[in-house]
Amino acid sequence: MITAKKASFTKSVLADGDAYTSVSVTIRNNSGKKVSVNPLYFTVTDTNGTKHTDELGVDDKQIDTVDLSPGENISGTVTGKGTFTPKYVTFTEDLFGDPVRVDVK
Repeated sequence: MITAKKASFTKSVLADGDAYTSVSVTIRNNSGKKVSVNPLYFTVTDTNGTKHTDELGVDDKQIDTVDLSPGENISGTVTGKGTFTPKYVTFTEDLFGDPVRVDVK
């Protein structure tokens, strides 16, 4: 299960300026097998239909790279370059799995 909501951008030392948009995501593993989570597995699509890939390391609260066992969860941000209104987040495990899309609340 994945949830996504608007979040404030928390600038890290790697950020080039403040023109970034962050979304807070939480992933809970409700399956019976391990789920791999990586910031690269996320994209954020804005209200204009533009897809934004995660800008690695620019937000101090970026989601970590982990393997979730059944019942575990993790939260963190996914951050795109530029200022935009996020509409939904897409998570594709291992970049080749079935994409899961959730609306940003």
